[in-house]
Amino acid sequence: MSTGLLLVQLGSPASLDVNDIETYLHQFLGDWHTTGKKSICWQLLLKHVILPKGKFTSQKKYQDMFAKNNFKEMPLVAYSSEFLAAVRKEYANYASIQLAYQYGCAPSIGDALQQFEKDGIDTVHVLPLYPQRAGVTTQAAIDNVLDCAKAIGFKGSIRVANGFYQCEAWAREVAKSISEKIEEDDTLLVSFHSFQTWRVEKAGDPYRKDCEQSIASITKSLKEIAGNRFSGNAQLVYQSKYKPGKLPSGKWLGPSLVETLQKLGQQKKPVVVVSPVFTADNLETIYEIDDEVSQVYYNAGGPRLKRISCLNSRESWITAFVNEILPALKFV
Repeated sequence: MSTGLLLVQLGSPASLDVNDIETYLHQFLGDWHTTGKKSICWQLLLKHVILPKGKFTSQKKYQDMFAKNNFKEMPLVAYSSEFLAAVRKEYANYASIQLAYQYGCAPSIGDALQQFEKDGIDTVHVLPLYPQRAGVTTQAAIDNVLDCAKAIGFKGSIRVANGFYQCEAWAREVAKSISEKIEEDDTLLVSFHSFQTWRVEKAGDPYRKDCEQSIASITKSLKEIAGNRFSGNAQLVYQSKYKPGKLPSGKWLGPSLVETLQKLGQQKKPVVVVSPVFTADNLETIYEIDDEVSQVYYNAGGPRLKRISCLNSRESWITAFVNEILPALKFV
């Protein structure tokens, strides 16, 4: 039996071209996992109302992000490619290791599965690169792989692992990245992507519980690593809440990163923000925190805000992923 590993990342526009941005947004927002419900009305609204204007708004954000950071390609793609290359170099337990994106850019999930067939792989281990479990992330990725395998007639068997937030090595690596920048007087905000509360309260989504356990593990490791430079307290917040009318309405997980930063700015408290819901930096970490929410903080009188980069392709993260996380996962 020949086994391959498929790492699944969310995706990104293939380029700054507005058509590529529209393709990404249409695929991402058009996936029912993103909204939580299957709706023909939503698909029509997305196609005829939201995307015609929204693609240009998103394009402007991507253009600003590229200009301010001197990017040559989408950061999520660049960091994910570096991550893949390092894992391939360090981990020899799989006959083939592929990376696929759910939305927008290539290689797609279908591309990866076809490559496995060319490589003679008959069993594929699937790992979505999201630490916490959620219907909108890990389950969406797993469903996308299974649907694609069925559609293209993939003949091999597929086994999946769902989340790795519970791995001590992951929490330790996040804590190490924070410890490099945190100072004794900093307030630490640990920010996760928000979504509608009904997913947790009515549908039983494990996401909020996973986020709470994640911050507990991270702060425990950070206290051990940073010592007196970390007070031992961190605030869990949620970011990227969609504006009314952009997605089906309803209460969203809070407290809000924006509102929390505004209060901390008014209190003149220096802040460190980390987003461990992502493994690679993207628009929602780089642009949203560096430009959008930081402006709210500084306008309120805040003295200093530092964003902690995602783990991306840090050498110690690669080592932990290969030597501790992958061997500990159970693919079922």
